[in-house]
Amino acid sequence: MLQDLIFLAFGLVLIIKGGDMFVAAAVRIAEFSRMPRVVIGGTLVSLTTTTPELVVSVMAGLKGEPGLAVGNAVGSVICNVGLVLGVTAALKQVDVQPRALRFALLAMFGFGAVLFLMTLDLSLSRAQGAVLLVGGAGYFVWDFARHWRGRKPDDVAEAVAISAELSESRWAWFETKAGTAVQFLMGAAVVVVGSKLLVDGAVGVGARLGVPSIVMGLTVVAIGTSLPELVTAITSSRRSVSELAVGNVLGANIANLSLVVGMAAILQDVRMERATQLFNFPVMLGFMAVLGWMLFSNRRVTRREGVWLLVAYAHYLIGLTVLAMTGRR
Repeated sequence: MLQDLIFLAFGLVLIIKGGDMFVAAAVRIAEFSRMPRVVIGGTLVSLTTTTPELVVSVMAGLKGEPGLAVGNAVGSVICNVGLVLGVTAALKQVDVQPRALRFALLAMFGFGAVLFLMTLDLSLSRAQGAVLLVGGAGYFVWDFARHWRGRKPDDVAEAVAISAELSESRWAWFETKAGTAVQFLMGAAVVVVGSKLLVDGAVGVGARLGVPSIVMGLTVVAIGTSLPELVTAITSSRRSVSELAVGNVLGANIANLSLVVGMAAILQDVRMERATQLFNFPVMLGFMAVLGWMLFSNRRVTRREGVWLLVAYAHYLIGLTVLAMTGRR
């Protein structure tokens, strides 16, 4: 038990550090490429901050724990809205331009609804996983191309400014293209090692406590792998680049629901319990609906709304705990 807890804790630390290195390098790559803010947040940063979830998904699938992988992905979506945006908005009001986020919101709802319908029979096949994987990849390619074609000179200036703000304390050599490539690869390697330790620790702790792997994925693993999104969102909000924070969360959610879940299902067919499916998926869709209402009703997430998101997320964790304890009786 002690060894599993050490693996769990050390894996979380490595994921946090590796994710931070990974995101910093990705933003610097955006600087070199002169990408606009919305492209950075909605595609590049969201994909890199989702890397822990993707690696955990692969590790869990190879270990024969696809439920942990799917639970991690769904739990991360709920965590991204309830905890990540909740903390970000509670610290400072998040202002957005709804028109720029409309397609991302629709895609997030679409993938969430499709996944819910696919799992009504309490399973997710390899073929369904392939559909999600191809759909997610297609969305990100289309979204990147759409924003790249529509970039403006002001967007290029914003990309440079954002990169400077998010990487003030980096070593001088890491500012070069070679240093950025090394940091990117180092961050990826640290995330892979941390993800393996996290999966091993979560599976071990869950087995000893009698907690289903999907519940471990929905809670401990989901929060741990969502920490890169939390760091990026808080930093972006405090630097007054809220579009990057919200775009990162929306993009990460889409990646979780398509790429991460799809990869887990391709590696091994997924099975889940009825109570888990009927509780977590509606909660996920509910958080999405609340976020969409907040963004389109007044074009911002206020500090009060951020607190309400945190309260709602706390209630979700309590409900999930009660559900898990009831299922063990």
